[in-house]
Amino acid sequence: MPAVKYPYTIQTSEPELQHEEFNGAKFGYMLWPSNTDETKGRIILVHGFGEYTRIQYRLMDYLSMNGYESFTFDQRGAGVTSPNKLKGKTNESHTFKDLEHFIEKNLKETHDLGIPLFLWGHSMGGGIILNYACQGNHKDDISGYIGSGPLIILHPHSQPNKITRMISPLLANLLGNTVIDTGLDLEGITSDPNYRNFLGNDPMSVPLKGSFRQIYDFLQRGQKLYDDKDQYIEKNFADGKPVIIFHGKEDTINDPRGSIKFIEKCPSSDKTLRLLPGMRHSIFSLETEANVNLSCKEMVEWLNIHLN
Repeated sequence: MPAVKYPYTIQTSEPELQHEEFNGAKFGYMLWPSNTDETKGRIILVHGFGEYTRIQYRLMDYLSMNGYESFTFDQRGAGVTSPNKLKGKTNESHTFKDLEHFIEKNLKETHDLGIPLFLWGHSMGGGIILNYACQGNHKDDISGYIGSGPLIILHPHSQPNKITRMISPLLANLLGNTVIDTGLDLEGITSDPNYRNFLGNDPMSVPLKGSFRQIYDFLQRGQKLYDDKDQYIEKNFADGKPVIIFHGKEDTINDPRGSIKFIEKCPSSDKTLRLLPGMRHSIFSLETEANVNLSCKEMVEWLNIHLN
């Protein structure tokens, strides 16, 4: 499959992809520095299912131009961290141990620099960071949480059929490392034909593969937030920490109802839900220029008032 050129022109400078070994995996990661005289803070970006570093370039570039550093890594099971036959090979334990490792790395660096550290997650990554805000070892050291179309519950358009849902625990337990092509819903991801064309011809993005264990785990992770059993969110959310969730109103991959419910249940006194009209799923990275600029502008405005 011939690769198609990434449609976005970077305004600052693309940092070098770096590598670090941890717990049996060699992670690809990137720190995109601020392009201004003052560095206000740093944001860790946790990507969605099947994504990788380049998908976040538009957001990272925008943050850089507005005084923020950003850090992202290809999660286990994705990108350069898990190429070829390793794609999709991960589980719940790895997901949070790996994240803890990189949060600790960034907390040390931002502490030495005297700047705050925020946690952002898109789609599957959104479900990860919202759960981290309830159960992470350093949940109270994060200055704020930002969700982008978080995977709490799938939209009816994207739901697997009833039989698949019924047998999914069995598949995860008996055939956990079996990898399947889940299909990439290009129409659901973005309304921009240029980015649909890019994704549909990007060897790092298609085919969109995941293991039965990975898929089961990220769906259960979202369900844990939606069910809120024993007041999981109310009793455990990071004390006093602000949270904002951005969700495209036209998202047919992850249901905005999940974000609405999370914000309703969240005990933080500083919580915001932004349902963005006319936007689909990837509102910070793959939507039209006008939509991405609006999402990024609102995120930076929120960051600017949460620096202390």
